[in-house]
Amino acid sequence: MTSTKQHESLERGSRSGKAAARAWASVVLIPAFLLVSVVLTSLLYDWFGCTTGSATSRRNADAPLWVDLVTAVVAIVISLVPCVTAVLYGRQASRVGDRRGLIPLGIGALAGLSLTPEFDS
Repeated sequence: MTSTKQHESLERGSRSGKAAARAWASVVLIPAFLLVSVVLTSLLYDWFGCTTGSATSRRNADAPLWVDLVTAVVAIVISLVPCVTAVLYGRQASRVGDRRGLIPLGIGALAGLSLTPEFDS
């Protein structure tokens, strides 16, 4: 193996190792982003002035549709950020040839799909 090929191989290994580490870091951050999403949703409802009701009644029952849509979109986007980065970095690591990126790729995809809303037709 020539010196150039060895350098390319080491560079590819370093790149795949960084991508796999970033994919795993994204997987670890999924619960934290989910918590931030829930807190921010509650704060947005408070900010829009839609938190009425007692502990036994349904909160935000009087919220207009646009408030529900804004808070839902913000919550979904924030929740999906680490899922998408886990998939992207996992794919990047596996594309270079590092199979360690496949597990966080799968976890990120599964978590992202479970966090997206289902719409009944």
